[in-house]
Amino acid sequence: MATVNPNKPVCSICLNDFKQPKIIDCGHTFCLTCLEDYINKVSSNNMSHCPLCRHDFHIPECGLGEFKSNLDIDIEQELLSGINTDKIPPCEVCKTGVNSEFKCEDCEQYLCSSCRKMHDALRSCHNHVIVATAEALKDRLEGNHETTPTLRDVCPDYRNKKVRSYCKDCSIAVCADCFVTNHSSHKFVDLLAKDIDIQTREELKSLQDSIENKISQFEQFCETLTKVKTDIDHSAKESCEAVDKQIEQIRSEIKEIGEKIKVKIQKSRDEEIDKAETLMGEMEVLIADLKASVKCTEDVIEDKSLIQVLNRIPQVEGEIEESSLQRLNIPDVKYTWFEQSVIDKTFSEKQVGTLENRIGPTFITSFNLDDVNIQNGKRLYGEYHYVQGLPWSIDVRKNNEGGSYLSIYLKLNKPEESTVDNCNAKCVISLLNMNDKSLSYERTDSKVHKFITSNTGCGWNKFFNWSELSNQSRGFIDRKNNFFVSSTVQIV
Repeated sequence: MATVNPNKPVCSICLNDFKQPKIIDCGHTFCLTCLEDYINKVSSNNMSHCPLCRHDFHIPECGLGEFKSNLDIDIEQELLSGINTDKIPPCEVCKTGVNSEFKCEDCEQYLCSSCRKMHDALRSCHNHVIVATAEALKDRLEGNHETTPTLRDVCPDYRNKKVRSYCKDCSIAVCADCFVTNHSSHKFVDLLAKDIDIQTREELKSLQDSIENKISQFEQFCETLTKVKTDIDHSAKESCEAVDKQIEQIRSEIKEIGEKIKVKIQKSRDEEIDKAETLMGEMEVLIADLKASVKCTEDVIEDKSLIQVLNRIPQVEGEIEESSLQRLNIPDVKYTWFEQSVIDKTFSEKQVGTLENRIGPTFITSFNLDDVNIQNGKRLYGEYHYVQGLPWSIDVRKNNEGGSYLSIYLKLNKPEESTVDNCNAKCVISLLNMNDKSLSYERTDSKVHKFITSNTGCGWNKFFNWSELSNQSRGFIDRKNNFFVSSTVQIV
């Protein structure tokens, strides 16, 4: 069996120098041939596990050669073997193949001179420790692997001195001498204070929680926008169907006019959906940025360096402040509604109907005046119509208090398999006139109501006089005594 040199990296399978070292998903490195032999014995369904930590990993479709090569081990073996080589790790940022000149101990990346300038210009990299590539390789050969993380907690001016204080004004950690010399009048954190590590990490964790709450709010906002898009699309679909029905009744000579109206409907639909999609796109970008921030914060919290935590806090605070400025207002969108009219060939274009943009989705419910429940003063329930995924309905009854009136109510019903039980909305309710739509009786409640699924909802006890409703000559009922209620719902 080969003798293992404790200062020399070897493959843990063959215990010899690495040959074509490959890094698997868990971060461990093995010879390519050793790894292939091992996987041939233990793999199943393109899955295997690490010989050291037993971590499961997926076998690449094109073979193990797709795993990233461990260039650090290649160089280290050459230097340990006394080979006089000019092989230097390439820059890991631009990936152009140019030799690196520096290594960031915090990012653990080799950098060329150009990429270092870009690296140093980033605010998040302001206090990172940069060493020459040769020095980084030398430290590795001398067995200083374990000291790398502590480089983040040394004074940037005196690397042989540990930091003593963190200057909040300058966002930098310094040793005691530098603090007295340059930062004594600044606000600072005593890095040796009792429980400072726990308190600081808790503070950052609290900020992280705030970011995650913002993400939740924004995601819910996007869900609402998705429902708005569905309502816009559904409203446009119903309008187009109404157009087709009316066009069919007045025959082919009016169809050209109807198609023009349908084009307007689709144009309005596209414009209004575009509003929601544009805002959704902005929200998705913001959510992605905040999620990236959360991931970065998690990495910082788990890192051993307190300095990184302190550096991260003002960044997260800034992100919270910036995200708090984002207003979560549903855009003002317009919903198409096609109003049908009695067919009159003399005024065919007018009789096709008028296209309206309403404040919300509109639906029509029909009732019969002779229904037993209505005649007995009981409530008659209409069918469900969905707005933003919530079921709404119109209820009517004959109210005999202080005279005879038609009572109309808009109600939010309990959605199946849903935790939603209330909603804020405005409503417009119209009693349609069969003879002349301009004579329809409309009532608008501009007040925002909180609709609760177990409540009666919003409406009017004395919406319309019963004697006028039942008088067929007034045009509010058809020959079969049916009357029609139009309802527009604007969810706020």
